[in-house]
Amino acid sequence: MKTKLVMFDYDGVLINSNHLPLLYYEKLAQEIGSKKFDTWDECREYLEVDFKITLKRLGIVNPEHVKKAKALFKSMDGLWKNLDLFPAVHELLITLKQQGYIVAIVSNNNEESIVYDLKRHNVIDYFDYIIDKKYGYKPAINQILHCLHIAGVKPEEAVMVDDMDGGITAAKNAKLKKAIGVSYGFQLPYRLKDADIIVDSPMKILEAIE
Repeated sequence: MKTKLVMFDYDGVLINSNHLPLLYYEKLAQEIGSKKFDTWDECREYLEVDFKITLKRLGIVNPEHVKKAKALFKSMDGLWKNLDLFPAVHELLITLKQQGYIVAIVSNNNEESIVYDLKRHNVIDYFDYIIDKKYGYKPAINQILHCLHIAGVKPEEAVMVDDMDGGITAAKNAKLKKAIGVSYGFQLPYRLKDADIIVDSPMKILEAIE
């Protein structure tokens, strides 16, 4: 069945926020003496959809340390703006709209931050829907189901593009036509093993959606 709806995660797929987790854990190490990552790939080994799970993986379970970690995470909210699109994302979005696809963002980020940078890069008009964390969090399927509902599209007519295993899991559980992983985002490619296909650049997404 032809694909009608293309859903994108935001961070690590469309917008390049890859430096922020590394910065966060560097600051956290300075505060509480937790693990400091030397490289982005080393950091990617630990990243989870929910950063609280990442904290547990790093052995940060002391209540006071967890409290400080959450406060630091909150204090960095402002850094999730003024970010750059990954190369060729603009061209990808133009092509998708020219080809008649419904295009949506389904993200655990918040709509305010997403809209801010989409407007700054003059790409807001390419998106029909923005589904953010107020509709739930991946790997739960609530966000995807809501997007399907408002778009009037069947699961087998939709694909999800994500850089984290939680998004791939959500797509699979929602019985979408395809779960497409990207190798250039927050998690290393082996973490996306359940994806139907993994691509290494935004423009390769065009080849994967049908």
